[in-house]
Amino acid sequence: MILRINKSSGDLKSNVHRFIDLSALSTSSVAPAFSIAASYGVIVMYLGFYSIMAIILTFPVWLGAAIIFRKFNRLYPSAGASYHWGNRVVSRRYGSMQAWVITLAYFFSIPPIVIPAGEYTAVLLYNTGIINYATYNNAATIFIIGSVWISITLIASIMGAKPTARLTEIFLVLELSIIAVFVVIAIYFLPGHTVNPISYRWFIGFGQILKNPYKFMIAFPVIATIMDGWEIDSYASEESLNREKWPGTTGIIGLIAVFAIYLVTMTLMDIETPMNLLSASLDPLATWSQYIIPKYSFIMDIAVIASTASSLWLTTYILSRAWYAMSREKLFPRQFGYINRERKSPYANLLMIGIAAESINAVMLFVPSIEGFFAELLSISGIFLMMEFGIDAFTGIYLYSRRRQISRKHMYLAVSIFSFTGFSIMILFGLITDTTFLILFIIMMIPGAIMLYTNKNQDII
Repeated sequence: MILRINKSSGDLKSNVHRFIDLSALSTSSVAPAFSIAASYGVIVMYLGFYSIMAIILTFPVWLGAAIIFRKFNRLYPSAGASYHWGNRVVSRRYGSMQAWVITLAYFFSIPPIVIPAGEYTAVLLYNTGIINYATYNNAATIFIIGSVWISITLIASIMGAKPTARLTEIFLVLELSIIAVFVVIAIYFLPGHTVNPISYRWFIGFGQILKNPYKFMIAFPVIATIMDGWEIDSYASEESLNREKWPGTTGIIGLIAVFAIYLVTMTLMDIETPMNLLSASLDPLATWSQYIIPKYSFIMDIAVIASTASSLWLTTYILSRAWYAMSREKLFPRQFGYINRERKSPYANLLMIGIAAESINAVMLFVPSIEGFFAELLSISGIFLMMEFGIDAFTGIYLYSRRRQISRKHMYLAVSIFSFTGFSIMILFGLITDTTFLILFIIMMIPGAIMLYTNKNQDII
């Protein structure tokens, strides 16, 4: 089918996403299987048995952010979400700086998904005997498979919001069904599979923070990468039914659902798997599944692939809608707002994202001399994700301390202060414990500082 394009900014298609669609988007965008597979090994390496406790400690801060998002969606629903709220509530200068932070947060979150998508798919093909070891352990194979996933992402995204939601729902059901089956099997065989007896200290061993605070500091940016994504329903607000009530609420549902999955799955992983293997594993879920049911452990690879693929096109979805709103409000060039006439999707910026992701994918796999630099560059996305939510919390403080006619303003002000404080502490920890992060952060924030300084249109409220 040929999609006719419209070389001007237009409206996104409205009344597309139902409540169940938004809930699925918010849950799938956090990508529970991919997040555990990609990040839990690193967290365990830093914190060991206290990894779950660190996630529990950070959860209230993220829940506070979700509550802030819910209220802002009631007041100012927009595809620009965070950017639009800062632009609307504080000033255009403030919004332009926030637009840069959002761009960094989500743009640098996309390439680290592409290569794992290729790697996990190659592992599944190898484990099922479809490809041999030489093919599986080859950069060209990973690049080709990653390119296929980028192509699927572009096709689904350009086809519009509804096809993206339907594909997401299919993959989410597959992912959660597999995780649920493995959890049931793990619980059933728990008496004979226990490697590490469970302890209440795993969940409330707060004294460990005082003993070794440094390890908790360096773990927070990693934890940030497994706790975001639920906010996609805010960026989908203009394309949803009942946009004044559902967006934000479904984000909270997605966050709580994934947090529950983390608690159950990670606890079973800690009980049934040697910690030294979890911390050294590139895919802790696969390591755990091999201990539970070795013959069929490859099935977990399917869940991880489904989760990774969904995360890829949903992160792209968030960034494309944010750029669309920035273009519509004349902060970004008008090309970022081009949409096709039939599907009402912002095809131009989707193509830009796809080309950039493909280019970085190639560089990371075929140019070893700068692979390390790119790895450091992309791993800083957790800092900018926390910064995005911290700025939203500050926007909440600004709004609720100035506006009198908002219901329950004192409660929302308290939540905003709490969330802002929490994210500020985690960002500070991430920067002071990694000199490279600090240097990259300063360099990458220079354009944002320039945008903040040069944008002359200030208050618009």
